[in-house]
Amino acid sequence: MITALDFQNLTEDLKSYVLLNNGHHVAERNYSIYSIQLYAVYGFYVEVYYLPGSDEIDQILAVNSDEVLELYLECIDITDIYM
Repeated sequence: MITALDFQNLTEDLKSYVLLNNGHHVAERNYSIYSIQLYAVYGFYVEVYYLPGSDEIDQILAVNSDEVLELYLECIDITDIYM
């Protein structure tokens, strides 16, 4: 298991490998020109920034801020919880 800091110090290829094999997709949002995917992995969250119209990754960042996580709250469907 690795920490968010360890993850951030990995190469982009290793970050992608860790997310593919151990990450769980949580939510998605759009910001500026990016489609941003949120993943949970090893007890922390990671954002993957995709360029529009492609599967090309621009950056992969470990998220340490509750403010960033709050941006996803309106994207999460919880209607099944109340039924």
